[in-house]
Amino acid sequence: MNIQQMKYVVAVANNGSFREAAKKMFITQPSLSNGIRELEEEIGVSLFIRTNKGASLTDEGLVFLEHAEKVLTQMEMLENRYQEVTTSERFSISSQHYDFLGVVMGNVIKQFKEQYKNFRVFETTTLKVIEDVKSYHSELGIIYLNHQNQSGIERYLEQANLTYEVIGSFKTHIFVGNDHPLARMNEISLEQLCCYPQVRFTQEGSNFAYFSEDLIENQEQETVIYTNDRGTLMNLLVETDAYASGSGLVTGFTKKEIRLIPLADSPNNKICVLYQKNKSISQIGHYFIQELKRLFN
Repeated sequence: MNIQQMKYVVAVANNGSFREAAKKMFITQPSLSNGIRELEEEIGVSLFIRTNKGASLTDEGLVFLEHAEKVLTQMEMLENRYQEVTTSERFSISSQHYDFLGVVMGNVIKQFKEQYKNFRVFETTTLKVIEDVKSYHSELGIIYLNHQNQSGIERYLEQANLTYEVIGSFKTHIFVGNDHPLARMNEISLEQLCCYPQVRFTQEGSNFAYFSEDLIENQEQETVIYTNDRGTLMNLLVETDAYASGSGLVTGFTKKEIRLIPLADSPNNKICVLYQKNKSISQIGHYFIQELKRLFN
């Protein structure tokens, strides 16, 4: 049994046929078929039911696939951990949903476009940001910390062998559309928001409040709209009387469509960059952090 055979099994399972799997892997169908047949003979079980319409996993095949995917994931983590920096290597960051990332990454791309050909900005949930950096898919992660979530997040980072650097701080702002009834306020209190819907980002780990991306938890809130997309959130604010919370640092065209109003008695929130404890930050990573600091300062 070898890694390549495991990749063959995953490819056939994902594509539903040997022909399509071979095409996606840029190998001949006989090579793929022989590799899987040799694997089946070695372990003594049939992994696929083969028909004229394609291939489907047997019960034993489903069990094998589950274990193979875990092994391949670990292999990818190992490869990401020890890959050497080359001119064709990608630069990847994962982050909670922040509008300012476009400006920062734009500057990074301009500076390093000759050395790097692949750039990745992965906007996702708090838990996935941490997992993405932990598994070496991203070099850096961006989240916020405050007195409500810091102790819980720090415990999780310690388990993940990650640390962080505070880049800057901000006060919580309320985001509303230009036509919202509260749009002309200079400051908004939590009590004033109770009768309006709140738009929140969907998060995993709902049993752990410290994973929440939203800066306020209004106990009197009647209606909550969940989304996992920043563009959808902004559109909902423009088209309804809903509100959201954020850093107050918004760039680009969306700034014209919404109002950013400070929350009364806002706690101090810190923007932080996560990274591996035992791996040095690359030159491009340092430049990203420098640009982020410049934006906040």
